[in-house]
Amino acid sequence: MTQVFQQWGLSVELPLIELLAPLGLSFYIFHSVSYVVSVCKKEIPKAPFLDVVLYLCFFPSIVAGPINRAKEFLPQIQAPTRKIIDYKGALMLIVLAIMKLFWLSGWFSTNYVDPVFNAPDLAQSGQVLTAIYAYAWHIYFNFSGYTNLVTGIALLLGFVVPRNFNAPYLAINLADFWRRWHISLSTFIRDYVYIPLGGNRKGAIRQNFNAFAAMVISGLWHGAAMTFIIWGAIHGVGVVLLNIKHRLFPARKNAAPNFLSSLNMLLSWIITFHFVCFAWIFFRSQTVSDAIVLIQQLFSTGAWASLQAQGLTLTMFWGLFLLYPCFVTLRDVIIRLERRIPWYVYPIPLALILTVIFMLSPDGVPGFIYASF
Repeated sequence: MTQVFQQWGLSVELPLIELLAPLGLSFYIFHSVSYVVSVCKKEIPKAPFLDVVLYLCFFPSIVAGPINRAKEFLPQIQAPTRKIIDYKGALMLIVLAIMKLFWLSGWFSTNYVDPVFNAPDLAQSGQVLTAIYAYAWHIYFNFSGYTNLVTGIALLLGFVVPRNFNAPYLAINLADFWRRWHISLSTFIRDYVYIPLGGNRKGAIRQNFNAFAAMVISGLWHGAAMTFIIWGAIHGVGVVLLNIKHRLFPARKNAAPNFLSSLNMLLSWIITFHFVCFAWIFFRSQTVSDAIVLIQQLFSTGAWASLQAQGLTLTMFWGLFLLYPCFVTLRDVIIRLERRIPWYVYPIPLALILTVIFMLSPDGVPGFIYASF
């Protein structure tokens, strides 16, 4: 309508009403494919219409996942009774989600990510590296926080949704990373794209082609922009190189751990994290040109002086990365301890934690990054 008015010489800006998520780029399509394939394979019988509608439109996960498989979720819908599942664990997940979304994700984005990625020409080397590290944590806290929120709400409604994250920045290679990051998407692409293409059953060349194609399709799902396609291609190249490395240098089975193997594990962990961070440059950048500018700025003249100027901040990010395994262990300990807290005492620590979170959180309401895919 705006274009029609412009043809008559009138400048009218009509509001854009976004009521429906695009079918091809939303989680509707994943759930639809899962249901159709499961019925065709006779993994589940045809479900009543209203059950299918509820499965496709389950509101907690319709915005940004996780992807619910029909054969696992429809039986929950059709259960004769429903009850709250682990209400203490559900409330803890919701509080954890608020901490990740409102405090951690928002803080990284406001202070480090947006100023650099919104004006790449003005950034110096140290600022670019800081922004790259910050975005790695920003997207992790944002997406995993949303998943925690969805999981908690689903438990309170009597549903169990699949786990979507498992400490992804502990990965020691790209295959390990995709077993830990957006698990419901990576397993979906494995089962419905990679394996139907032939998987690893038709030789090394075909295996690598299938792996690369699966990663590019993963990038294309995030959006038709070239930045997402390049992001997927980077991961595809990384997976292919990993497959070649495994063929040329197969791991020794039942080898006793020693200093060299521990050092190799440490280096693999660091290299994998930085490979993922490099790919995030294209994922976050608005255009390929912006991504190239950021990479050029990272290695520009005076880079060493700029890195020294950002030394304290970069040390903080390295500390966060190196202490990440400790945080994962601490999380597991807290999960075990919180189950011992009596229900009548439970609201007190949650209220204290929420108070601290909102005091430390930046202004504004954070958005869900994956809601736009």
